[in-house]
Amino acid sequence: MRDPKEDIIDRRQDSRINMEQELVDITWLDGDGQAHQVKCLCDDFSRGGMRIEHEFAISVNTLVNFKFQADHPESRTIPATVVRCLELINGKFSIGFKMHK
Repeated sequence: MRDPKEDIIDRRQDSRINMEQELVDITWLDGDGQAHQVKCLCDDFSRGGMRIEHEFAISVNTLVNFKFQADHPESRTIPATVVRCLELINGKFSIGFKMHK
């Protein structure tokens, strides 16, 4: 079994791409089974994960599906899990995701 500290170190070694706040579509089910679909700004993206800024929180361990350029016919759905959700001083939330392999 891997040490969780190693995962943190590995994630930080992945180079991150500044997405210049490109819009991304996100869908998920909340704890009550309510479906959500929103467009939000993607701050950065890496081989292992991504980070967005959004108006409301998404609970840690929530499974989500991302789609970049959703209206493009070759756009793929990318599954991920929320690994952190931090409230910012502007009242929005910085939400980090780990991509599924």
